[in-house]
Amino acid sequence: MRQQRFFVCGLVLAITIGWLASTATLRARDDDRPSDQQVAFAQQVSDLMLNEIVAALFQEFDETTADNVEHGKQAISLIFNDRNQDMRLIGTFAPLLGGANDRPDDRFETNALRLALTGQASTAVQRVNDNWIYRRSVPLSNTLHKNCVLCHANFTPDFFQATNNPGQWVGALVLGVPIRQNDRR
Repeated sequence: MRQQRFFVCGLVLAITIGWLASTATLRARDDDRPSDQQVAFAQQVSDLMLNEIVAALFQEFDETTADNVEHGKQAISLIFNDRNQDMRLIGTFAPLLGGANDRPDDRFETNALRLALTGQASTAVQRVNDNWIYRRSVPLSNTLHKNCVLCHANFTPDFFQATNNPGQWVGALVLGVPIRQNDRR
């Protein structure tokens, strides 16, 4: 009886140690930086996402008129809000459409905005809340579409001359794509 108890306790201990070891190994792999292939996959997803967002933005721009500017402003603010960490518009030139919405939220976005205001894009692979993310920013110019000025009436030639900004750079579109690791695809 005593040997049986010893055997059962040893078996439970062995199973527990095995489980802990496999959990630690899995967790350690999650902590590892993603492979080049995993990053490339996320980048391709980001490319598709950018194309779809730009297409949707141009649709919105084409539908926005002087008669429905307020509707267009609200529609864009609902899509690109601070709760949506997968796609955001960031900028600092008042008035921002969402009030404090659209302000840079972290170090990546602050740097992305600084670069975007000179026409430069940026990318990074970062760990955010225990998840690896492929992040990119796309600089936005007031010249992107003729209807930009319907909602952003303050973006005049005088404004850009005063800010020494001949490219009329106004902010950035920031995208974040989770990088799937291990076999979680």
